[in-house]
Amino acid sequence: MADPAKEPSNWTEHTHSDGRRYYYNKVTKASSWDKPECLKNTDEKLNTTVWKEYKTAAGRDYYYNPITKQSVWEMPIELKRLRGLAKEDESEDEKEKAPKQEEPEWKTPEDRRNAFRELLEEKGVKSTMKWEEALKLIQEDRRFSALTAAGERKQAFAEYITQSKKREKEEEREKRKRSKDDFIDALTAWKDLKLTTRYKDAAEHFYNEEWFKLLEEEERVEVFDDYMDEHEKKTKEDRRKQRKEYVEKVKEAYSNHEKLSVTSRWRDAQDALRDNEYFKWLSKLEALTSWEEWVLETEKAELKDKTKAKYRTERKNRDAFRELLKEHGDKGKIATSSFWGDYAEKVVKDDRYIALIAQPGSTPHDLFDDFLEELQDKFNQDKTKLKKLAKSKGMVITASSTWEWFQGELKGEAVFNDIAEEHRKSMFESLVVKAKEAEEDAEKVAKKNRKKFVELLQKSREVTAKTSYEKAGKLLGSNPAWEAMEDTTRRQCFDIFVDQLKIQAGATEAGEEEEDATAKKKEKKKEGKATKKRKQEEEEVAEPPPKKAKKKKDDDEEEVVKKKTKKK
Repeated sequence: MADPAKEPSNWTEHTHSDGRRYYYNKVTKASSWDKPECLKNTDEKLNTTVWKEYKTAAGRDYYYNPITKQSVWEMPIELKRLRGLAKEDESEDEKEKAPKQEEPEWKTPEDRRNAFRELLEEKGVKSTMKWEEALKLIQEDRRFSALTAAGERKQAFAEYITQSKKREKEEEREKRKRSKDDFIDALTAWKDLKLTTRYKDAAEHFYNEEWFKLLEEEERVEVFDDYMDEHEKKTKEDRRKQRKEYVEKVKEAYSNHEKLSVTSRWRDAQDALRDNEYFKWLSKLEALTSWEEWVLETEKAELKDKTKAKYRTERKNRDAFRELLKEHGDKGKIATSSFWGDYAEKVVKDDRYIALIAQPGSTPHDLFDDFLEELQDKFNQDKTKLKKLAKSKGMVITASSTWEWFQGELKGEAVFNDIAEEHRKSMFESLVVKAKEAEEDAEKVAKKNRKKFVELLQKSREVTAKTSYEKAGKLLGSNPAWEAMEDTTRRQCFDIFVDQLKIQAGATEAGEEEEDATAKKKEKKKEGKATKKRKQEEEEVAEPPPKKAKKKKDDDEEEVVKKKTKKK
């Protein structure tokens, strides 16, 4: 029997998340970073060195020596020479005859340090070596003399060891990270993996893998547990999606089966779908649940269909009654001023009315009110058209306009004749009422303006009985009360106001003349009394009175005092 590891068809190539390629044998279930011999080409088979070529996640080539555990970015000299030999066509004799070229000298200190560092890398100097151990490997090489001082060599060696340790540490970290990813990839590709698989089973299956050995036991257990948690979630989610899909297919089978209905028993459904592959895939509980859901959904659908049919009938009944309203509206049996009570008595025996009152929703009264609103809207539209028509004919409708005049002016117009006859007069009467209201409103405004205008004239000191209308206009023309008046009316009001001022002025002059005459009479009378008194005093001084007279005077004075005392 042929070795499965040597059969190319058993191997498949895969790319890791970090960019490296690995190979999986589907027969032996083994994974390998190294390309199997049976898959190598001629150049790869000629590679007799220990160096292996890999790629980083960024796609950069690097080379790894599994013996020395060393990784380098630059292709090792051995590999370069080997590949050079594989590609050369000339014979060894020709190579020997070819003149040898002298190696160039190192021109700068940096060139010397680089040459010494390349020497350490090519000789496989490990980070764990001491200077004495490395010295045995490198001292025979010409590049050893690139650095002449022993101190320089030791310093360069120390820097190389430090960098190597740092690089190896990073490589170790990357390897461990890649090992975790490799473990996950291997678990994903493992066909025998189940939800019940334990870590012990995985360890027995993968213990020989390189990446498995690189991980610590705790790391392997952690990776396995995390993967199994996600695997379980994904499996359950896949199962849920598949169950949902299969349940829908089973429900479809229930609907398509001629012997099954919502009144059928579960036993009948089981017998009917016994051979259905989707039905068999479901568990007993899932199958029973699918049946119960289908019965409930079907009943709801049937009820919905019945409800739709009922709504359809009710809508037809409403449409029929609306048509009845339209017929009566066209015939003039319904107007905007109609009342439901009066109309209901006329249609109470109509089948369309009877059908509507027997169902829920909008009542005949509701539809009647809606129709009246539509009729009112149509009435207003026609009235607007009629008003525009009258305006275009130069007709002015006032509070005193008559129907006979209005009808006679418009009876030959198509717009007028298209309006229902019973609506024409109503519209005319409506226009007359509106005109009357407009006239009343205009009169109120005019009266208000006249009042404000008179108040303006009364408050103005510049306007007198002698002020002219033109002068008053210059004085008060910018006032709103003046501007609000029409010129003719304003002039009439102004003339009346000035006439009143003139009348008032005449009455005032007559009163003043009468007051002056009265004052003169009083003054004259007062002057006469003063003259008479003065004459008496002069006479008394010239002729002194007798003693009796003096006594009499004293008596008179005493009498005056008594009277005053009594008054007090």
